[in-house]
Amino acid sequence: MTNYDNLKYGDITKIKSRLITNNKVPDDFVSSSGDAYKWLWLPSSNIKQLLKMRNAEHVLNNMRNTQPITEEMHIKFLKKYDLLQRIDFILQHQDSGEYVGVVYISLSNHGYEIGKYIGNKNFLGKGLAISMSNFFIEFIKKNVKEIKRISAVTRINNYKNINLNFKLGFKITKSVEKRFWLMELQ
Repeated sequence: MTNYDNLKYGDITKIKSRLITNNKVPDDFVSSSGDAYKWLWLPSSNIKQLLKMRNAEHVLNNMRNTQPITEEMHIKFLKKYDLLQRIDFILQHQDSGEYVGVVYISLSNHGYEIGKYIGNKNFLGKGLAISMSNFFIEFIKKNVKEIKRISAVTRINNYKNINLNFKLGFKITKSVEKRFWLMELQ
């Protein structure tokens, strides 16, 4: 991204810094099964637990970058995190401390783009992706006014995520990058 893109879409690094300093996170929530969940900022997460989720086969298969991330790569990423036009959270099960998934928004060629996954197989199929996404989107709308529009880029055969995006209010706008749909939050 160029400086022009940051001006066009809004620079969020100062806002992110303030949010991290104040440990401002999306609202905790309780699932329909009664389990409580809370949020962690990505930079304060346990790298091994995070990468176990991020590098899980079911996650890698649906990413644009299908290569596993090493600890070294992640540490390099964290060193420059404050300068990046992105906000990342980890959803954590309160009782067990297990990481559930990740949701983030980052500046891409398509504007501010949301990404999300349930990386811990123990939490798949429990309806958490929609709750996690809704709480995150509300957090962004409330705290990061510079983000005016949210997009998503989803693999065309990732029907679960496409349907999740429809439930969240996204609409398909066009095909991009050969095997992906660009979706816009309406």
